[in-house]
Amino acid sequence: METILIEEGHPIALFDTYLSMIEGSVGSKQYLRLFIKTKEGVPCDVIENGRFACAYFASSILTLTGLCTRGVHTTVTETIADMQQSNWYQIDHLTKGAVIIWSPKLCSDGNQHQHIGFSIGDDMAVSTDGQTGIPTKHDVTYRTILGPPVREISKIFFHDTLR
Repeated sequence: METILIEEGHPIALFDTYLSMIEGSVGSKQYLRLFIKTKEGVPCDVIENGRFACAYFASSILTLTGLCTRGVHTTVTETIADMQQSNWYQIDHLTKGAVIIWSPKLCSDGNQHQHIGFSIGDDMAVSTDGQTGIPTKHDVTYRTILGPPVREISKIFFHDTLR
């Protein structure tokens, strides 16, 4: 199988492709379902119609662009581990293209969950909405126009390939 680099005969504009994939995902229903077969052989949607799709969404983009090497994940913890093994590192400031990890919050399943998404610049981010499961564009701290931050950012990661 040939890669895009071989097919097209020149390096792709990775950063532009990466941002285009992120911004183009807004409104997509692609990340709503991820089925596994239980021990009984019954299909089970492990992201519950998108309620827990953030890692699936983020790791899909990172895998498709070759910025993560261990494949698609269903947890933020595994996505972070893959990112670190794939040469992502923490930075102190938001920058366009960075991966954002939001602090855990109590979710509808009664558990604390981190959240993961992408910085697209101008204090805006794209991540999956916990209620609809659909990637949405929003303020990086979920604040409304005049409101205070709603969800704190706990970590920001960057990859030198995106420079």
